[in-house]
Amino acid sequence: MDVIMVEEWIGLKVKIGASTNPNNIGLEGEIVDETLNAITILTEKNERKTVPKKGAFAIVTHSGKILELHNAILRPEDRTKKLYKKVVS
Repeated sequence: MDVIMVEEWIGLKVKIGASTNPNNIGLEGEIVDETLNAITILTEKNERKTVPKKGAFAIVTHSGKILELHNAILRPEDRTKKLYKKVVS
């Protein structure tokens, strides 16, 4: 598991690589919100799109690192605490 899984995601520019909703695949923009079950992306057209975490992953555009959204179905504050143990071990 990559360290990016425990970092703050809001502000990251991403592209959705896989999703249970085919309309979300290829969606690009900046993460502006994260909840227990979803992230919200602000697109270049200034539209807010909600992407469920279940069955999805996103690629961080500046680094190419992968956000395994399906492995982070947690509240953001819990995600950093719980997944940190897996990253350091």
